[in-house]
Amino acid sequence: MTVEVRLTTTARLKEVLSLPVDAVSIGQEGCAAKLPDTYTLHQAVDRITGTGRRAGLVLPAAWQRTGAQLVAVSRNLAQQGPLTVTVNDLGTAAGLSGSGCELAAGLALMPGRPHNAADAARRPLQPPVFEDAYLQELEGVGIHTLEAEAAAVVPARPGWWVRRLIDVTPLAWARACPTARRHQLAPPHCTGVCDQPVDVVATHRWQLGHGHREPIPVADRPAQVPLTVYGNAVYAATPTAHAGDNDVIIDARFYSPDALAERLTTVRTSVPAASL
Repeated sequence: MTVEVRLTTTARLKEVLSLPVDAVSIGQEGCAAKLPDTYTLHQAVDRITGTGRRAGLVLPAAWQRTGAQLVAVSRNLAQQGPLTVTVNDLGTAAGLSGSGCELAAGLALMPGRPHNAADAARRPLQPPVFEDAYLQELEGVGIHTLEAEAAAVVPARPGWWVRRLIDVTPLAWARACPTARRHQLAPPHCTGVCDQPVDVVATHRWQLGHGHREPIPVADRPAQVPLTVYGNAVYAATPTAHAGDNDVIIDARFYSPDALAERLTTVRTSVPAASL
């Protein structure tokens, strides 16, 4: 089992490096403007690897104007030593194929969730299901590591590693950022506010069968999970009962320093002794 803590910036790096973690990654899935500059990333990777941990870079899904920039940053960082690069779109994955980095398929590359209101009318979240054929396609660009939510169904495939995000589930990323609009800021001036969480509750849903938006029935509302918006991303709180012997990822944004230290202790003690 390995425990990775994910940061969007380097502001909490000193804190995290003092904790019992095996890896630290920097970045997020949603917005290139939030990614720290190359010099800051170089310093952070040096600090992480200098303590014997695995260093990771999480690249956001690349729109047309940012793809080449993200590939260049990754190749630059990979020259200084071992680096895990999490990609969140297939174009970036193809651009980094053969770069020498360990490539991981990020959370934004999750397949769609099964949807059948007749079978589970009040269940708000169905776990995504990865098909073996999809993993085979990812292998074509050199990916053998997968990031997935805790409940995702992933087929066993030789040579693959799965790292599971615990306690929260990413649901969607918006191309037009609701946080920037809320604060009336434009990139990159909005990056200082996108780690300020906004808690929301779903009151309506899109009815796929009828093609329109409708209020969530009163009977279904107690089953709606709490939602949190960070930047252009929406997450659901889905507490993980225990980590088992899975390789796990913990997103530090959802924890205060004391809560993060406590959660790491809980994760470590949930591992069977035979797995340590």
